[in-house]
Amino acid sequence: MSKNSSNNILLEKQVEPLFKATMSGGLANIFCAGLVLLFLNNSPQESNAIILSISIILLSVIRIFIAKHYLKYGTLKLENYIHLHVFFTFLIGVVWGVFAYMQLYFDDESLRSLVILINFGLIAASIATLSTWMFAYLAYMIPQSIAIFYVFVNIDSEYHLQMAGAFCIFTGIMIDTSIRFNRRLITELQLIADLNNEIEIREKVQDELVQSKQGLEIKINERTKELVDANAHLEKVIDKKEEAEKSLQYLAYHDELTGLPNKNLLVDRIDQSIRTSSRESQKMAILFLDLDRFKNINDSLGHNIGDILIQEVSSRLHGILRSVDTVSRNGGDEFVVVLERLKNSNEAVYVAKKIIDCLTDSFDIHSHKIHIGASIGISIYPTDGAAPLILLRNADTAMYRAKQAGGNQLQFYDKSMSNQLRDRLELESELHTALENNEFYMVYQPQINCSTGETTGFESLIRWNNSQYGEINPERFVPLLEETGLIYSVGEWVVTEVIEFVRQHHDSDVTYAINLSVLQFNNYQFIEFVKNEIEKSGINPSQIEFEITESLLINDFDKTKNFLNELHSLGCAIALDDFGTGYTSMNYLARLPIDVIKIDKSLVRNINTNKNLKSIVTAIVTMSKSLGMRNIFEGIETKEELSVVQALKGNIIQGYIFSKPLLAKDVDLWLTTTQDVGQA
Repeated sequence: MSKNSSNNILLEKQVEPLFKATMSGGLANIFCAGLVLLFLNNSPQESNAIILSISIILLSVIRIFIAKHYLKYGTLKLENYIHLHVFFTFLIGVVWGVFAYMQLYFDDESLRSLVILINFGLIAASIATLSTWMFAYLAYMIPQSIAIFYVFVNIDSEYHLQMAGAFCIFTGIMIDTSIRFNRRLITELQLIADLNNEIEIREKVQDELVQSKQGLEIKINERTKELVDANAHLEKVIDKKEEAEKSLQYLAYHDELTGLPNKNLLVDRIDQSIRTSSRESQKMAILFLDLDRFKNINDSLGHNIGDILIQEVSSRLHGILRSVDTVSRNGGDEFVVVLERLKNSNEAVYVAKKIIDCLTDSFDIHSHKIHIGASIGISIYPTDGAAPLILLRNADTAMYRAKQAGGNQLQFYDKSMSNQLRDRLELESELHTALENNEFYMVYQPQINCSTGETTGFESLIRWNNSQYGEINPERFVPLLEETGLIYSVGEWVVTEVIEFVRQHHDSDVTYAINLSVLQFNNYQFIEFVKNEIEKSGINPSQIEFEITESLLINDFDKTKNFLNELHSLGCAIALDDFGTGYTSMNYLARLPIDVIKIDKSLVRNINTNKNLKSIVTAIVTMSKSLGMRNIFEGIETKEELSVVQALKGNIIQGYIFSKPLLAKDVDLWLTTTQDVGQA
């Protein structure tokens, strides 16, 4: 086949869809012309609209006739049909352009918008019917585009330039879409033509090689199927790739659980807020929020409940914040709120209190009524920093202070906090190597029988002598042990140390009390560890006593009960420490394996002069005896306090009136030289 013949066939295939679509395109133009005429009825433009609408209808009919004539007879040269079709298409486009141009002089804004909207629709819809022959589409849309652009530029509106610019973008998109459509069609037609040419050549060869005809046809079919399958597979791969990219893009800047901005997006939002606040000379606040008691809920009710709780917290925060504010999840149970356009710091306080109030209300999740709170740290731009990460760090520092103060409150940042935080971090760093460097040691404070003056036991207390900072108060490092998770390994070291000390002292009438952290109650392996240590040492388990605090009973009573029952079953005693400072009820005491009640020193201080304290302590002594429990009075320092406790018939005394905590080497000397109570 010659090149000219091939080109003619390609041209025929290209314009055939153009002529076939002429009927639908013509009817669309006729319908729209009638629609515009209907809109402009009884308007100043009615007469012009009639003329233009009739013109469009006549031109559309002529163009339909040309297309039908070609499809049915094709007596003229193909180029003549194309030229005629494009010419009448151009005329129709010009008439529509006149329609658009007329709106410049029309005062009715709604009718003007409807006519322009119809022009927009025709320009967009004609891509499908005219783009097979690019000149046809351009001939149709360019007159209309010029007219519409002229109208937008000269229209009496404060947004006329924006409208004109937007229309230019629209026009560019339409032309680009049309070009893509045209190129795709030509490519497909060329591919089909090439395939047809190849098939024709193969047919000639097949005439000479009849025997190979079937084999060649099979190969062609197989190859075609492979191409189709490969193309389908490729499309699926591309779709999956696009979906994965969108998902990754979203996850890169959003929290997967709540859909809130994550830290990456948060830093960008804070940066934008800083720029806005700087430009408008306003304040901006960062609220760093940490949920109180969330870990207990997560551990006791499960991560599923915890996740739902996080989602509901997110929903509540959205409900009370302004649309211009940003709420982000910083991970775990931490949230960050960015407050823009603040006139003063009191506005941040107001929002922080609203947040605390809304989170204090109970959450109902899967039949669980859950109560939490929130500790909030606040940093203010520009006084507390001028960069996102600095403001976040300072708000976090303030939040930590609010948490230390008891939680469910707010705290502003001040510079002294950073110094304290730095000291804390340095101390925490030292704490990580304290165990391997043998910096911990134990001391033992005697517990004296109130009636006989005999030593009945010792409270085992951990101490830390750091190589850099020297002696460090337990009130400073014990909370750090809990926060860093070192309490588990250090707690086991304490048990091993005390049991070994007991093994070396064979007085079976003396008990040694070990304080337990709240966190150790989440670790049931601890019970197995204690059991193994006792069995390995061969001591009497009744010489070991474990002290717990009242807060354990309130946080998760059932879990505490199970833990204590297993610990008690080893033969160890259980003591309830700091009794009288919390909210322990008789119901709790009766249901738990408590052997000893330790009466807090706050109830003993000045008991000889305070009748109310004396009445309370009398009731506690009576209660402990009725429950078959021993009582230990902590913190007795004066003879007057001792006399009152003796008069109340208390069981055991522990306090500086007898002795401060003793080093291990001094315990033997104490046991051999203890004087009775009356001589103290």
